[in-house]
Amino acid sequence: MPQYLAEINGNNFTLSKEEAHHLKVARYSAGQEIKIFDGCGKKYLARLTSAQGGEIIKQIPNRKLKRNITLYFSAISRPATEELLDLCTQAGTSTFCPVFSKFCDVNLLKKWETKQERWGQIVLAAAKQCEIAKIPQILPPLNFDEALKILKTPALICYEDEQKTEITTQIPAEKDIAIFIGPEGGYAEEEITLAKNYGVKPVTLGANILRAQTAAACAVWALANL
Repeated sequence: MPQYLAEINGNNFTLSKEEAHHLKVARYSAGQEIKIFDGCGKKYLARLTSAQGGEIIKQIPNRKLKRNITLYFSAISRPATEELLDLCTQAGTSTFCPVFSKFCDVNLLKKWETKQERWGQIVLAAAKQCEIAKIPQILPPLNFDEALKILKTPALICYEDEQKTEITTQIPAEKDIAIFIGPEGGYAEEEITLAKNYGVKPVTLGANILRAQTAAACAVWALANL
C-alpha cells in the first residue's frame, strides 16, 4: 500500500490537490484505507471520507535509522544529481547539502530555486515510495571550506586515494554524522588536507572507484544501518 503526504489536524487529515489526484489515478475512493505521513516523522493508517481527506485510524510504528546523516555532495551533472537524491533518500539521508569543490564543473547557483523545487519533488517521491516518514531537508549550496567550517558533528570524507581506513571501521557512536562525497574528478589533495585540519576522517568504500552517486548511496546506507 503506497503512502500519501497529508496535513494532520487532530484525528483528521487533508490531502493536497496533487496528492488527491494521485489517489484518484490509483482508483481510491471514500471508505477505503490508505497510509499517510506528515513528512516530519509520523505515519498513520487512515480512512478516506472524501476525495481530499478523511479520518485517522491509528499511528503506524516507524522504523528508525541508527543515525541522522547529512550528505555534503559535490556538484555533479543533473542526471547524476537526480539519481543521487533518489538513491540516498532511499538509503537514509536526513539532510542534503550540495557543495562546490575544486573539480566541480556545474554551477549550482544558476536557477537554484528551480533546481531546489525539482530536487524536492525527487526526494518526496522517493520518501513516498519507500514509506519514509520524514522528508529529507535540502540546504542551499556551500563552498567546500564553508561546509567544513559549519560542521557540528563527526564527519567522514570518501577519498579514492585512501587505501586502508574503511568506512565501516570509522562509524562513531554519535547519533548525528556528516559524510562528504566528491565530484566525478574526486577531491584535490589540498581539499583532503583541509578536511583533516577540521577533524574530518578520510575513508574508503572499497577497492573499486565508484560513480559519485553510487558512492554516496553506499556510504549513506553504511552509516544509517551499521
